[in-house]
Amino acid sequence: MSRIRETVRSDLRNIVKGGATSRILDLHSIARRYGEYDAHADNPFFLHGRLNRCFIVKHTVRAHERPYVMSNQPVVTKVLVPLAHDDLALGGHAVFVEEIGFAGKMRTLFERKDEPHLLDLDLIRLRELAALPSFDPFLLAERFRDHVRPIDDCYFNITDAEVERMEQSVAKQIVSVVALAFGEEDGGRDDERAMRFTRQLLSGDLDGRMQALRKSLDMTEIEFKSGIFGWKGVLYYRWCMSEALSALKSFITQLKAVSIVGASDHEYNELQHMRRSIIEETRHRWKNLTSVMDEYEHVFGRFCRGEDVNGFRNFLLKAPTLFYDVGSDLSAVSHVPGYWSYWAKQNSKGFLQAREAMMLFSDFIASVTRFSPGSATRIDDARRRMRSPIPHPVVQAIGVA
Repeated sequence: MSRIRETVRSDLRNIVKGGATSRILDLHSIARRYGEYDAHADNPFFLHGRLNRCFIVKHTVRAHERPYVMSNQPVVTKVLVPLAHDDLALGGHAVFVEEIGFAGKMRTLFERKDEPHLLDLDLIRLRELAALPSFDPFLLAERFRDHVRPIDDCYFNITDAEVERMEQSVAKQIVSVVALAFGEEDGGRDDERAMRFTRQLLSGDLDGRMQALRKSLDMTEIEFKSGIFGWKGVLYYRWCMSEALSALKSFITQLKAVSIVGASDHEYNELQHMRRSIIEETRHRWKNLTSVMDEYEHVFGRFCRGEDVNGFRNFLLKAPTLFYDVGSDLSAVSHVPGYWSYWAKQNSKGFLQAREAMMLFSDFIASVTRFSPGSATRIDDARRRMRSPIPHPVVQAIGVA
């Protein structure tokens, strides 16, 4: 029987998120909120009840963890199983999906002698999750909603904390469309109506006055449900981009300025090349993101001016097909600044030794490059994404031409 690594003694209450975020899939909170509903049990994330209440985390590999992780990627997937679901302060067991003996260790934790094949299905799902760049709810939905083993929609809701933080930003964007949703007879001020509309939109409530918007878009009920999901996803990613921009700009500035000591001429040249590659690839990822948002802003603006209902409707219906790429790009441009910030807090000397720079820069390149460094192949973005000729102000904000 495989031996489980040392129990994590840290307080798991610190990672409670209320649902799925880009870095943490909090199945514990989802079970507490929806566990009494049949849908939660009928289409669960995992078949094993205890595993379906765990935490799954995108984790940056530390130096002491490298010997037992079978991956050269800087980010791996950690499964955290609480020792007691009613007391997360006790900590839990930790297993990396990418670690040596992963399957055996999971069987030690979740052995099902009566139905061993059910755990095998859960192990497959964990490996599917490990292959994803992010756990944000829209990328998860795109991957698993129509899966051969579908997952219920309750797993794909934006967390309450993120909805609360998004509301003001989203309401400012959609003042122009509230009349279509609420009707001119509503005597409330535009900002008040926009906030009500925002809360209804983000909650997924498609009844009542939202039906006026459905008619304005000339959508069937099924199309409208799909379209609102697409709209929520675009608004979520747009908000995440605004949250990530400041850290991304700071990262690029600091990466350009950081001093490297103890490097030979060859190492110095190599590190300079790596530094330029990190910045170039990071900007490329950001430009990919803004191209999608440019298209959204263009068709949304035309819709609000009464110029093109079809363009906005078609964009909403195809938006979910963009979520994997958008989630991947956003994960990359969020992870690298976050890890840089973590490193900076640990580094009091204010400069990098050549050897640690080589390791750090290599991890960054692996995080932001779509293909292995040196590969001449790049996905044709014109085929992969919708383009817009309208320049986006945040592209220029980080120096992207």
